[in-house]
Amino acid sequence: MVYVWFVVIGLVVGLVVGKFLAGNNFGIPSDIVFAIGGAFTFGVGLAASGLGTTGSMGGQLVMAAMGALFLRRVLKVV
Repeated sequence: MVYVWFVVIGLVVGLVVGKFLAGNNFGIPSDIVFAIGGAFTFGVGLAASGLGTTGSMGGQLVMAAMGALFLRRVLKVV
């Protein structure tokens, strides 16, 4: 069930980023895909490495949102 939330968080962050970052040259569908990838990367990767939260669903969702925002920001800079 956590993975479904990662997709939902990535979808929401991708939509918000696509709407508010003008001139990112990716388009909204690409923003959504990158945000979902970032949510999975941080959400699953940090939990597997022991750096993330393992007990609370809220903590995992926050990590997923941070990952989605981080990946989108990195791709905007590149």
